[in-house]
Amino acid sequence: MTIDHFNHIADLIGLKKKSREAVLLMEIEGMTGYSAAKQMDLSESTVSRAHSRFRKAIKEINSLAKFLPL
Repeated sequence: MTIDHFNHIADLIGLKKKSREAVLLMEIEGMTGYSAAKQMDLSESTVSRAHSRFRKAIKEINSLAKFLPL
């Protein structure tokens, strides 16, 4: 996934700045939720919820892809 794709999805679901950065650390940099939460000074719960929303959005986009015209 590119940074542009990541940002587009994060914009669509309205991730706040710190949550977005934490999810970015997980998705792009490969950090654990615990490490990302610690680095961004967020609770693990906040990061987990944001990451869950992000992954759910990706799943929904992928499931709709077959219906989109090319």
